[in-house]
Parts: sequence; structure tokens; C-alpha cells
Amino acid sequence: MAVVSVKNLSTLKLKFDCGLNNLGKVIIKTKSLSNVKPEASDDDLFQVAKALSDLQEHTLFDVIVVDSTTISD
Repeated sequence: MAVVSVKNLSTLKLKFDCGLNNLGKVIIKTKSLSNVKPEASDDDLFQVAKALSDLQEHTLFDVIVVDSTTISD
């Protein structure tokens, strides 16, 4: 029996550099956008991340796409 995989909605996570804490460690804060279409290209997702980061006070540190897939038989 073949296994069937179905891509679920993705999550786009934007990590921002929010400066240093009292101990000199970098503070990273994350904003997440859920229900992203799994068909969205990496280029499109990065462009959205860059556009959203321009609206933020802090500097964009990292962009992460979290994909999930359901598998069944």
C-alpha cells in the first residue's frame, strides 16, 4: 500500500534583533504568520518577510518557513 502525503498550511516566522540584554546577550523576538499556502514559493515568502520587516522597529535577523505534511496510507 502506498503512503499518501498531503502538505498542510505553513507558518512564516520572522526573527528580529531587539538589542542586548543586561548581560550583553542578543535579544531575539519572533513574529509568526500562520495559514501560509504551502504552494507559496520561497522567493515570494522572502519578499513578504522583507516587506513586513520594513514596517517593524527592529532589524530582521532571520526568516524561517515551517512546513508540515500529513502522511497516511
